This record gives sequence, C-alpha cells and structure tokens, in this order.
Amino acid sequence: MGDSKEGGAESPPAGAAAREGLSLLSQGESEEPSAQGSALFLGGNEVKSRAVVKYSSAPPRTAFARLEEKTDLKLPPANWLRESAKLGPAGTTILGNSKKSKPFSSFGMAYDFIDSVGNDVDVVSDSENIKKLLKIPYSKSHVSMAVHRIGRTLLLDELDIQELFMRSSQTGDWTWLKEFYQRLIDQKWQRKKKSKEHWYQKAILSKFLYYSINGDGAAQPVPSAAEQQESSSSDQTNDSDGASWPAPFEMPSSVSEDPSASSQGSEPLEPSYILGHVASAPKEQNLTTLFNDGENSQGLKNDFVRNILWTFEDIHMLVGSNMPIFGGGRYPAVSLRLRDNNKPINVLTGIDYWLDNLICNVPELVMCFHVNGIVQKYEMIKTEEIPNLENSNFSTKVIKDIAQNILSFLKSNCTKEGHTYWLFKASGSDIVKLYDLTTLCEETEDKYQNPFTMPVAILLYKVACNMMMKKNQNKKHYGTIRTLLLNCVKLLDKSRHPQPSCTFPVCHDTEERCRLVLSYVLEGLKSVDSSIKKESDLPAADPNTPIPLKYEDESTRGGPEGLEKQMALFLDKMGSLQKGNYSSQSGMIPGSWQHKMKLQLILKSSKAYYVLSDAAMSLQKYGRALRYIKLALQSHDTYCCLCTNMLSEVLLFLSQYLTLCGDIQLMLAQNANNRAAHLEEFNYQTKEDQEILHSLHRESSCQGFAWATDLSTDLESQLSVSCKCYEAANEILQFSDLKSQNPEHYVQVLKRMGNIRNEIGVFYMNQAAALQSERVVSKSVSTAEQQLWKKSFSCFEKGIHNFESIDDATNAALLLCNTGRLMRICAQAHCGAGDEFKREFSPEEGLYYNKAVDYYLKALRSLGTRDIHPAVWDSVNWELSTTYFTMATLQQDYAPLSRKAQEQIEKEVSEAMMKSLKHCDVDSVSARQPLCQYRAATIHHRLASMYHSCLRNQVGDEHLRKQHRVLADLHYSKAVKLFQLLRDAPCELLRVQLERVAFAEFQMTSQNSNVGKLKTLSGALDIMVRTKHAFQLIRKELVEEFDQPKSDESTPAADSSPSLNREEVVKLLSIFESRLSFLLLQSIKLLSSTKKKTSSNTEDDAVLKTNKQIYSQLLRATANKNAALLERIDILVHLLDQLARGGGGVQ
Repeated sequence: MGDSKEGGAESPPAGAAAREGLSLLSQGESEEPSAQGSALFLGGNEVKSRAVVKYSSAPPRTAFARLEEKTDLKLPPANWLRESAKLGPAGTTILGNSKKSKPFSSFGMAYDFIDSVGNDVDVVSDSENIKKLLKIPYSKSHVSMAVHRIGRTLLLDELDIQELFMRSSQTGDWTWLKEFYQRLIDQKWQRKKKSKEHWYQKAILSKFLYYSINGDGAAQPVPSAAEQQESSSSDQTNDSDGASWPAPFEMPSSVSEDPSASSQGSEPLEPSYILGHVASAPKEQNLTTLFNDGENSQGLKNDFVRNILWTFEDIHMLVGSNMPIFGGGRYPAVSLRLRDNNKPINVLTGIDYWLDNLICNVPELVMCFHVNGIVQKYEMIKTEEIPNLENSNFSTKVIKDIAQNILSFLKSNCTKEGHTYWLFKASGSDIVKLYDLTTLCEETEDKYQNPFTMPVAILLYKVACNMMMKKNQNKKHYGTIRTLLLNCVKLLDKSRHPQPSCTFPVCHDTEERCRLVLSYVLEGLKSVDSSIKKESDLPAADPNTPIPLKYEDESTRGGPEGLEKQMALFLDKMGSLQKGNYSSQSGMIPGSWQHKMKLQLILKSSKAYYVLSDAAMSLQKYGRALRYIKLALQSHDTYCCLCTNMLSEVLLFLSQYLTLCGDIQLMLAQNANNRAAHLEEFNYQTKEDQEILHSLHRESSCQGFAWATDLSTDLESQLSVSCKCYEAANEILQFSDLKSQNPEHYVQVLKRMGNIRNEIGVFYMNQAAALQSERVVSKSVSTAEQQLWKKSFSCFEKGIHNFESIDDATNAALLLCNTGRLMRICAQAHCGAGDEFKREFSPEEGLYYNKAVDYYLKALRSLGTRDIHPAVWDSVNWELSTTYFTMATLQQDYAPLSRKAQEQIEKEVSEAMMKSLKHCDVDSVSARQPLCQYRAATIHHRLASMYHSCLRNQVGDEHLRKQHRVLADLHYSKAVKLFQLLRDAPCELLRVQLERVAFAEFQMTSQNSNVGKLKTLSGALDIMVRTKHAFQLIRKELVEEFDQPKSDESTPAADSSPSLNREEVVKLLSIFESRLSFLLLQSIKLLSSTKKKTSSNTEDDAVLKTNKQIYSQLLRATANKNAALLERIDILVHLLDQLARGGGGVQ
C-alpha cells in the first residue's frame, strides 16, 4: 500500500481499457456493443449469476396495480405514507429506494450471518455500494467508501464525507480527517445542497409506488401547500436520519444485563476452550450482552428487507437489498421502475436496473413512463435484454472484469485486519485512491477517534467465537482465531473498554499457548481489578512479593486422620455451592460486568493451569505438575467463592482437576527417590503466576483445596491424599447427576479409586510383613500387626467393590489375589509361636490359608476363563498352587499329631498337593514354565517320600501297603522325569534317585529268594546308572565355576543358574558312593552264591566279573580322602559308564 498520508494506493479497477494503469474508463469508451448480442441471465455464456435469499422480512409478493393512462402522479394516493398490510409494519422502509444506506450496514449483515464472514464470502455490502463500484468506469460521480478486512472477507460501507464533516463542525469529531481531506483533496470544501428536482423526483416515485400497491388507482385531492411542504420535509428528515453518523463509540458504564437486550447477531462469549482433556465453558455464563448496547447505539442492526448470497462469476457476495419486488399472475417476480419519457435511459441507469434484478434474482423489469407526472405507458423488459436497450447498451463482460479487478485491487491493498481503509474517487476524476485511515488516526492525539473501531473489534471477536464453536475446526483454524482475537485487542482502549479487553484469551494444548492464555488472563484481571471502585478497602499486596505455595511436613497436618476432617469441610462447601452462596472479598456486585468477566477469566486460568499440569505430568515433572494443579485448584476455589450458581460443567472441571491431582500425588509417592528435585520444581513460581494469585486473593483465601495439593514427605500421607482426591472427584460426580452424563470420566475415577486403594492396601500389607520379620519367632502376633492387617483388608475390600461396580473383572481379580496374599501373611504370622522342635501346624494357620484359597478361587471366578486376561489368570493360578503347596508342606513338615491322626494328616497333605499340582501348568511355554516344572517335581518327590515313609512305618494291612508301594514308585518316577527337564536342579535329581535306591533296598529286605533280591538289586543299580545325567550337570557347573575369573565372581551373569551348594554335593556324593558300594557288594555275594548252587552261566559270570572290577575301583577311589570333588565325580561317571556297558545288575 502507498503512503497513507499522501497519495494512498491508486488503481483503475476496470478491466478492459484503462489508460496508463491509473485512469478509468470514461463513459463514452465503455458503451461498446456486446459481442454476444445479449447477456444471458443465470448461467449464460457471458456472465454467471446465482442469488440465494438468506433472509427476507418482506410480506408475500402481490401483483402491482397497473395505473390507467393519464394518471397524475403529482396527486397523492389515499394510502400515501401510511402503513400497509401488503407492506407489513415497516411502512415506507419496505419501498427502500428513498432511504440511504446506513454507515455500518455491512456490519449489521455480518453479525447476522457470522458463519459467512472471514471464509466463505468475498464481500459484504449494501447493493447500492456494489452498483456504485461496478459503475465507476462509466460514471464521473464521486465514490467514498469505508473498507474493512476480516479474514478473506471485505466489508464495504458508504462513507458520506459531506455528512461526516457537517457533524465534525458541531462535535469536533473527525477533524483529523477533515484536515487531511482539505489538505490533499479539496481545499475549498463546502456542503453541496440537493436540488428541488431531486426532491420532486423522489416524491412522485414514492406516490407511484403507493399507487401501485393501492390497487384501485383512486387519487385523492391535492393537499394544501403546507401539507406538501411537511411531507417534503419529512422525506428529507428521514433521509438525513438514515445517513446520520455516530460520534466515536463510548461503551456505557455498565453493560445491560437484560437478556431481551441481546441482538440477533450476538454470539456467546466463551464457546470453546480446551481440546481432549476439558470441555467448553457453560453457555449460561457467557456474557451475551457484552456488546449489544454498543451495537444498538451505533445503528448496527441489519435493516435490509432481504439479505442475499449473490455469486457473480467467481465472486461470492453477501448483499443487502431494499428493492420492492412484485409478483402474481403472469409475472411471478418483477421489479417496477418509473421513467421520465422525455429522458432516455442512459448506461448508468441500465446497469443499475440490470444489477438490481441479478442480485434479487428477478427475471423481468416493468417500466412505467410518464411526462411531467402523467402516466403514459408500461413496458415489460426481460433482465437479459437490459444491456441491449437503446441508449443504454453496455458490455456485461466489462462489468464482470470490473468486479474482478476491483476485488483484486482491494484484497491486495487492504491487507491489515482491523484497519479502516478509505476508497475515494473525486467527482470528475478517473483515479481511485485508497487510504489507511487507521494509520492516520493513530497519529492524532486520540487514536481511538475512529468510529469504526468498536464495530470492527466486535466483528473480529464474533468471527473468532464462531470458529471456536465449531469444535471439529478448532485445531485447524487455531492460528486464524488467535490472529482475529489479537487484532481485536489491538483496536481497544483498555481504559475506555475494560470489558471486551478481558474476554479474548483462547487456549490450545501446548505449554507455550497456555502461557499465552495466562498472559491474556492476567491483563484481563488487571483491567477488572482496576475498575472496581472499592480498591481502597482491600488489603495492600505487593505484586513483586511471591505468595508462598505452602510446604508442610505431614506431622503439622495431623496425618491421614486430619484429611477426614478437611474432606468433610470440602464436601460441606460443595453442598453449599449448590445453594448459591456468594462471598467476594473485593466487594464486587454479583451480576456486574466485572463479576461476569472475572468469573470467566478465573475459569480460563484454571483450565490453562490444568493443561500445563497435565503436560508436566506426561513429562514426569511431578513437582511442576503439582504446582500447576495447585494453581488450577486455587483458581477454581476463587471461582467457587464468586459463583452464584454453580453449573454442572464447572463441577465436572473440578472433578477432572482433582483426578489429575490424585494421579500426581500417587506418582510422587512412587518416585520418592527424586524428592528434592520435585520439591524445587514445586516451590518455583513465575512473576505472572504471582500476579494472578494476587488477583485471586482479592476474592478468596484460595485455601479450599490445600489438603489436596501439599507436597508431603511421608509416603502414607501422599497415598492417602491421592485417595482423598479421587474420593472427592467421585463425590462431585454425585452432585448434579454428572455420573450418568459423563460415564467415561466416572469409570476413570472409579478405576483410579480402586488402584489407589490397592496401593494403600499393599503398603499396609508390606508394613505388616516387615513387622513380622522383625519379631522374635516365639512371640505372639502384635496389636500393631493386626491393625495393619485390618487397614490393608479394608482398602482391598473397597478397591474390589470399585472395580466390580464398573465390571472391571481383571482388576477385581488382581485385588482379590492381593487379599489372598494378605491372608497368607496372616497365616505366616501365626506359625512362629512355640518351640521350633515341638512346632505343629496351627488351626490359625489353616484358617488363614483356607481364606487365601477362597480369595484366589474368587479371583478365578471373576476372570471366568483364561481368555479374558491370560497373564492375570496364570498369575492367580500360580498363587493358588503356591498356597496349596505351602499348606501341604507345612502340614507334612509340622504334622499336627496332637490334634489329628496320622492317616488324616496324610490324606489332607495328599489332597492339598494334588490341588497344587492341578493349578500348576507344566505344559504351557512361558517364563514361569521352569518354576512350574520344579514345583510339580517337588510335589511328586514329597508325595513319593510320604508314601515311602508310610510303607516303612506301616504294619499289617497288606492291601494298603501295596497301594503305598505303587504310589511311591509312581511319584518317584514322575519326579525324576520332571527334574531331568531342568538344568539347574541336579542335586534334587540326585536326591530323588538316592531315595529310589533306598526304596529298592527297603523292598529287598522283605524278599526271601535270591532271584527276587537279584532282580531288585539289578533295578537299583540301573537307577544308579541313570544318575549319570545329574553328575554330568554337577560336573559342568563345577568346571564353569573353576574357569570363571575370580574378578567376575561378584558379578555373575544375569542368566546363569544359582551356584551349587558344594556342601550338599559332597554329602550326596558320599551317600551315593556308599550306596553304590553296598549294592555292588550285595550283587557280588548273591551272584557268587548262585554260581555255586547252579551250573555255569556265561552272562552271570560276565556281570559278576564287571561288578567285582567296579567295586574294586570304587574302594580304591573312596579310600583316597584327599581326592578333589571334581576328581571324585569323574571317577564315578567313569564307573557308571562301565556299569552300563557291563550290564551291571541287569538280568
């Protein structure tokens, strides 16, 4: 754009024949015949036009009354200047042409059709302004228009310089523009008076239209001269009023709170705010009347009879029109014109008629010709024929080019939103100039003297609000919304208009933008606070002194018990909010604009701090997150003090804030190692936050949520605070039926309540286990332990209820599993009483272990099937198996013989072991499979040992002895098979095999025949041979230990198996050597004895020889007491190989 003070931007908006790029087409040059012969209406080859009526206040169309020839239009009809049923209550306004355009007419339309502004529409204007622009190349008349840009939309309004300067001479306004005009454009400016001919033509046009709607054509006698003068002056007055210019806008001292004062175009103040986490602000609290008084006082209403969305070629325009349209009979829609038969139609008139019909979608024109007011004839003309009328021939293509060029010129030069541009063409000149009046005005003493400032600011704000209301487009248009609001704020003088300057922050989901929001909030709060009259009554506060975020040790607050009282006070306060209690410290009047503005700003600050807290939480900056959520809750506490009617949406925000606060406290509890860093972040405070807090402290103590936001050093306290936050969030959801309205949030709150109760239950359970480990074995259970059990159990029980109420079977199962673990800890606590040697499995142990089993079974029933959650299902099964196994092991090792018979104990042990085996999955491949295999092998080993022991101690019942023998052999075999699958259990495998040998030896003692004994011996030696695998595993581990560098001994590989117990290996090796020696000796004796009694047997001889050799080598090896462990193992492996090759005792 050119220099706004001197020349402005100059351009010839016409298309075809501009000279030197500056001057416009003259009238004579433009009157060329159309190449097509005629302009087609609606989609023709030459121009494309489409009109859609968006709004109309006109009554249904009626046929016009065709006046008889010789009717005298100088005589007034009977209905002249009266309201007519056919016209509706608007009276003469509906006829329109006598009424000049208002200076802010485009703004009235823009307010009513806010959806179209900024994006879809190129131009908003009165049809008269559109016609005036498109006639520029044909007309020598002056053009003066104000141009404003909102997004891609241009608003055009007539700028009546004569009327403006007439007012400035009386009020002193616009003097800066008058001086500029006289200096650069017209030094001898004077008011041009309209001729008598002008008023005469207006009068007969008015009478003609009234005749046309009267229908009977009857004329009344001519009124007196005084009456004529009165009616003439009435016309003049109306015209003057219509074009009157307002003084620079002044906002009233208080905004009207009457809802009826709201205009059609007003938009809610706060349509949308935070994305993802927080919903929009409640509409009931939006200040819909904020600008309305200003709109009405400025004449910003949409007074057009109809508003039309007119598409001319590729230009989209929202046009206001007051042209009367008649219809009915053969002519469904026609425009009616009065022409002097002595004056031919010129190009300007033809363009006027053609454009009016295009804009209003009227296919035909009816012209009534008169001579000196006497009707002569009527003529019907189709709209597409108008460009070809005699003496009025013009090219529609040139008009199209003019429109496109003018639009291009304006869009390329009117680039700044909020600025007022002046499009000016002097009378008789071909040069169009464009000036930036906003820049000129800013250089004056009062830069806010521009009367367009406030309407433009309102429109910028309303377009931004409209975009924010469309949630699906909010992210897409965030940059545009922000620009609109920033430009709006720039236009406002905060000292004159503190209300609107408070209302423009907009938020998004990033920390930078939230900080930007808070800067706007702070500006708004300062504007509100500075306008409150009772400032002198307030306590003085230094904005440079930080308000401390209290940091208290838990001991000063009374621990978790103190939370109960604070929660009760909080819930009582929440209940009182429903009753509309109001307690402002600053003396703000409820319902005043300051009150409404501060409520909105405080709510915005709380939302912004909430988003910042959530962002810090995701970055694991928990101290910072707690600081932000504390500020959010302090803002909300102040809001609660000021609010006279707490809305459900605001309560939902509070529930969300408390939920996040609970999350933060839980994470702080779980990350206690980094407490110093979290504390430093928590205590940090920006100057902006301090100033916002000072503004909040003008209204409230901001301590309503102190119980939730303190950073404690005690783990139990942090967990308790977290739990209370979730409980408070849940209580809030019960107040206004928010639970049913926000089911997703309700489910999330209950999940968190269940989770935190599980955390607290585990905390108390671990504390009880720690006390138990510190207790002397012989002492009984302490009261402290029992209290911890009760607290833990209560938390688990409540958590289970939370999860079950939302059908969360998986988490309910996990809590049931933890309750089972608690029961096992209770059982373990009762196992230490009495002397270890005299100890028996107590009834209390059995009671708690059986309770644990019940809870694990409930957990499995809760899950239903493994498919629901395989990992949880497997975990519960493992814990259940462990419980059965532990219970059976304790009964087996510490048999309660003082209370139960041996047979009963053996039966219970056997049943428990088999149940443990049932829930121990050895087949499924998983990380737990080796554990399951080891557990199953151990169960089989224990059962085999039990039946072995029964067999040794049992006398009599041969059937039962046989049954025990079979069961012992079966379980030994299964135990061996499972231990052989494991690489890290060679000692266990060796022990089982030795027990099997002992079992064979025991069986041999009851045998009488040598054949039977040899067979048993052969089986025992075969078992000995099969232990070779165990010795190989032991040897491998010993070699690895020997080869491993000593420096690495302290850091074994993560995947290596536990190191061997060398003492146990030595012990088992000695037993093995003695048993092998015994078996070989018995075998040699029996084979030798059999050989003497019977004839020679070659096979037996070979076995006897082999056994003697092995026995001899074994005796020599065992005689060497200094042999190393590895050497002894190598000798045994070698001997076992010989035994396997030589047949050993195998028959």
